[in-house]
Amino acid sequence: MGQIFYIKNVKNFFRIGIGFLLAASAILFAEETAVSIPKEKSSKPKVIDGGIPIPRETTYQQEGFGVGLGGGMLFPSGSHCNRLALWQGTVEYYYASYLSAGFSARMYGGNVDDKYAMIYQRYHTHLLMHYLVQPRWMLYVGPTFGFETTDLNEIRHGEHNGSLVNEKDEEKAVGCKNEYSLDGVSGGLTMGTGYRISDDWAVNGGAGIEYNSAEVGQLSIAFGAGFNLRNYVGILQRNFLGGWIVVEGLAHRYISEDTGAWGLSIFLAMVFNI
Repeated sequence: MGQIFYIKNVKNFFRIGIGFLLAASAILFAEETAVSIPKEKSSKPKVIDGGIPIPRETTYQQEGFGVGLGGGMLFPSGSHCNRLALWQGTVEYYYASYLSAGFSARMYGGNVDDKYAMIYQRYHTHLLMHYLVQPRWMLYVGPTFGFETTDLNEIRHGEHNGSLVNEKDEEKAVGCKNEYSLDGVSGGLTMGTGYRISDDWAVNGGAGIEYNSAEVGQLSIAFGAGFNLRNYVGILQRNFLGGWIVVEGLAHRYISEDTGAWGLSIFLAMVFNI
């Protein structure tokens, strides 16, 4: 019953999100293409020099191409799961001041539990629509598409030699099997914001939801802070739109899959824009 309730809520969430995306894209497209009377100074705001970092190792720049690369640690949500090393990379391209698309890869590696070791790979593509409230503050929303390439059947379903006498012993032997529940292809929606609190520092946050054909969803909450390295490196000032050092966190919890807790990823990354 609870699973049906979650599924209905997720479907309603997608419907609202898709309607918002269509309405927002129509408004933004009209603003971008409308013919207006020339003015001495454009009323359209321009992002502050250096851009604004946003979640998933990218920055809002209104133009150009960006690359982010970082590493850190996963603190899993599932029972009997070990911590894993984490690597993540993102590429982003701005088609217009209000529209960008990107691709990201995330890899977890290490000993999942006492029985299994692996490198878990998950990939995402996304399309983001941006709204610059003021030169230091922006908002974004957009759909995401994710998929994995790692075969986790043994970890998900477990195996034992038949000598275990109860479910508790079996669960302990099988180990971590509920953290990696997004099986195969999934779709979702993400939204968030970024704010430059000074010329050197910025903060950001966001939320997203993914849902896949295995009827498992994942809610995630992102948060981060960045330091503007470009302000202190001459070659970055001359040749790059942006250069940031960022610390990012991503808290996640599964829907329709009992993990019993929130998981957390923390990592340090570099982001450059040209």
